[in-house]
Amino acid sequence: MDAGLLVIRIVVGLVMAYHGTEKLFGWWGGEGIAGAADFFGRQGYRPPRLMAAVAGLTETAGGLSLATGFLTPLGVAALVGTFVNILVLHLPNGLARRKNGFEYELVLLAATCGTGLAGPGSFALDRLLGLDFAPVWGIAAVGVGVLSGLGVTATRKAVT
Repeated sequence: MDAGLLVIRIVVGLVMAYHGTEKLFGWWGGEGIAGAADFFGRQGYRPPRLMAAVAGLTETAGGLSLATGFLTPLGVAALVGTFVNILVLHLPNGLARRKNGFEYELVLLAATCGTGLAGPGSFALDRLLGLDFAPVWGIAAVGVGVLSGLGVTATRKAVT
């Protein structure tokens, strides 16, 4: 089980760090803060530049936390919040990814929640440093993430 958790943590975590650095720095062909802010503004997030920066930081820090298994409950909370927010944004499009649906976000949300509830496994910096978080921390992380994601979603302005 520990090796399986390691694979999930590394893949989901690095994919999210990739997305975050696209927003923050324009790496990997991303649009950087200006492009991300434009997108966020069109989706109704205010103020768009701040929201783009927060999203980039959350994705980068949360992704690296998950990938390394360091302060895993914080990384889980950050990413769950991100996935809930993005999932709600895509909800009107249905499940199918080909129609800009939410299936990708749902899979990442499930993998992150599962990791949070199971714990990071033995191959994690948390374990190496003796940070043995009780299962209640994983439950709390998922709960905080869901609430924060819904909270951010609730602040969006209606887009016509």
